[in-house]
Amino acid sequence: MIEELDKYAKNLSEVYSLEEEIGQYQYLIDIGNKAPSFNKEEQIEVNKMFGCQAQVWIILKSDKDRLYFRGDSDAAIVKGLVQIITEALSGHTKEEIKNIKHNIVDKLGLGPGLTVRRQVGMMAMIDHIKKISM
Repeated sequence: MIEELDKYAKNLSEVYSLEEEIGQYQYLIDIGNKAPSFNKEEQIEVNKMFGCQAQVWIILKSDKDRLYFRGDSDAAIVKGLVQIITEALSGHTKEEIKNIKHNIVDKLGLGPGLTVRRQVGMMAMIDHIKKISM
């Protein structure tokens, strides 16, 4: 269902095999740097996600029966992860979002250092997206 994750998984796999985890860190930072940042009016409590050490904001917009997400973070690597998850989950219905499992992040093939440090935050991100979608 989440085919959008495939391109990121492929790229993360390639940079991991070339440069170990450092390549994955840099790739995530690059994704975050390319993503637009929220302005101060968007970085408000109602858009804030909890369950991550970094500050994360996610905004939901709906168009007909499809949901679209934008996200931002004050931490470079986390911002890259937020961008991947919000992009991957955008364009789906409420029912599809409701049925997403935490293990979709396994598809990304993050190295052990990234997985251990970010897994709880990414699961919290999925839970937050589900919550704001309903």
